[in-house]
Amino acid sequence: MSEAWRREQIESWVSDYCLSTRAEAHPGLVREYAPQVLVAFLEAACAVRDVDPPDLEEGDMKPALLDGVARLEVPGSVRPSLPALCADLLEGLEAEGRLGGGSTLAGYVRALKDAYLAAAGGRTKPIVRPGTRIGRNDPCPCGSG
Repeated sequence: MSEAWRREQIESWVSDYCLSTRAEAHPGLVREYAPQVLVAFLEAACAVRDVDPPDLEEGDMKPALLDGVARLEVPGSVRPSLPALCADLLEGLEAEGRLGGGSTLAGYVRALKDAYLAAAGGRTKPIVRPGTRIGRNDPCPCGSG
């Protein structure tokens, strides 16, 4: 499938979702950013393995959420709701018969919420030293004295 056709299919899916009653369950500001976020999410997911939207798998979700969606410029109040929004889209696509396994993918996306918030906030995990720190007057740990 060509890139233009893939983009058209993604935009069609997102547009249908945003006009559905499923989307109304999300707060107004989240719905305002939904088209931009969901298109970016699906495009990033498809780009992981260069597949079409109906062929998405679990391995495509993590990079799409943590790299694609986390880097979008959205208000801080909207960020915590985006994994649930993406998951809801996947469930809706399965309900419509457009994406097999959408509920399973949605569960995986919801499980990534903490990792997403860390990536979106620009926070990195602290590096933890595996042992104790050696003092300047302590004997050498290699045993040489």
